[in-house]
Amino acid sequence: MKHLGTAILILSLTFSPFAYAAVPVEAQLENLMKEMKNMRQDYEARITELQSQVVELSKSVKTQPMPVEKLADQKGTHVDYVGRYDGPFQKGGLIVENPSGFGNVSVGGYMDHEFAKFEDTNSEFDQHRWIINIGAELGERLRFYSEYEIEHGGPSVDGGEAKVEQAWVDYLINEKINARAGALLVPFGRYNLYHDSDLQDLTDRPIVNRDVIPTTWTEAGAGFWGEFNPRIGSYEDLTLSYETYIINGLDTGGSDTGLGSAKGSLGSDNNNSKSYVGRLLLSPKLGHELGLSGYYGDYNTADDDIWGIGIDWLSTFGPLELVGEWAFFGVEEPAGSNVANKYTGFYFQANYHFWPEFLSNSFLGRTFDNPTFTLVNRYGWVNISDDSDLGFSGAERLNLDNREQRYTIGLNYRPVESWVLKLEYQFNTNRGESLEKEDRDGFIASVAMGF
Repeated sequence: MKHLGTAILILSLTFSPFAYAAVPVEAQLENLMKEMKNMRQDYEARITELQSQVVELSKSVKTQPMPVEKLADQKGTHVDYVGRYDGPFQKGGLIVENPSGFGNVSVGGYMDHEFAKFEDTNSEFDQHRWIINIGAELGERLRFYSEYEIEHGGPSVDGGEAKVEQAWVDYLINEKINARAGALLVPFGRYNLYHDSDLQDLTDRPIVNRDVIPTTWTEAGAGFWGEFNPRIGSYEDLTLSYETYIINGLDTGGSDTGLGSAKGSLGSDNNNSKSYVGRLLLSPKLGHELGLSGYYGDYNTADDDIWGIGIDWLSTFGPLELVGEWAFFGVEEPAGSNVANKYTGFYFQANYHFWPEFLSNSFLGRTFDNPTFTLVNRYGWVNISDDSDLGFSGAERLNLDNREQRYTIGLNYRPVESWVLKLEYQFNTNRGESLEKEDRDGFIASVAMGF
C-alpha cells in the first residue's frame, strides 16, 4: 500500500502540476492520504463482500443435485451386454445390475424363421419361434429364471400358441445340493435341456425327441440339483452332476404316433399320484459327457404306469463333435384295451466345424472374430407299437408297428456363435401310420439368432 501511495503521488505531481500549483505541498499530501484511505476502505469492503459470496456459493454447490452422468453411475442401474452364453443363466446376456447388490436381472431370447419344401406339399415360410428369457438374482443364493415362447405367430393363428416354457426359482445351498421349484424343463435326455434353435446345428428336431421324448417337455414340480467334482488320485477332471424332480407327469394323451400330446398340465394333474424323473451326467473331461435318465409315474386314474430310460452322449475331438440320444418308454395297458405300449428311438449326429481362410476377407468373414461352417450328418429312427386303431390285433398288430427313419445332411454358417443360417436336406422312410414326414423327402432352410 505504501508503494501505491508513492506512485499516485508521483503521477499526481507529474501530470497535474497546474491543479496543485496553488495548493501547499503539505495540503496536497494530506488530501492524497485521505483519498488513499478511502480507497483502501472501499477495497477491503469489496474483499469482505466477495468472501461472503464465495461462502454462500460453496454452500449452494454442496446442496445441488448430482450431475446426471454421475447420478447414473452411482445411484442408477448399470446395463451391460455380456453375450448370449455368458450371463448368469447361459441364456440371456443383457444384464441390468442393481447398485444395491441384489435384484440383478438378465434378459435374452432367440427366434427362428424357416422355409421348407417337401415332396407333394406346398412350400412354406414359417415364423416358428419367438422366445424371451428373463432371469433375476435376488441375492447370492436366490434366483429366478423364465422362458416364454410364441410359436407360429401366436394363438390367434391356426397351429400357433403362446406358453410358459420355463418359470422356476432356485434356493442355492451349496455346489452339491440346491432346491428348485416351478415350471421345469424335464431332465430326460440332453436335447430337451439344450433345445434352443441357435444352439442346434439342424432345423428340425430329431424324431426321437418329438415322438418318444416329447420335446420341449415342461412339467410343474420341485426337486434338487447339484454337482460333484470327485478326485481320484491325481485325476481331477471328473465331474458328476444331477437333476431329480417330482412332477405332475405324463397323462393319457399318448398314442401310437407319439407321446407329444401326453405332456402334463402346468396347472393340474389327472391323478393323485406324482411322477419321478432324474438325470445323472458323467463328464470324464471337458468336451465329453454321458447322461443317464429315468422316469416313472402313473398316467391315468387306474394306477397304470409309464416308465422310461434314456442314454445321451457328447464327445468332441478337435473340430469333430459326436452327439446322440437313445430312449425307451413302456406303458402299462389298462385291462381290456389296446394302447401303444412301447416307444423307442434314437439319433446319432456328427458335426464337423471348419473355416476356409480364403473367405476371411470376404463378406462371409469380414469383421467377424470367429466365423464357422459346420457340416452335419444325422440319422434318426423311431418305432412305436400300434394301438389297433386301424382294426388290427394279435400278430397282425405286432407286424404293424409304426416306424420312421430319417437321414439328414446339412451345412450351416455362423458368423458369430449365436447367429446361424442352416441348409439341410432330409430323406424320410415310413412304415405304418405317419409319424412325421411319411416317405416325403425335402429341403429346409432357416435362420436363428439368440441374444
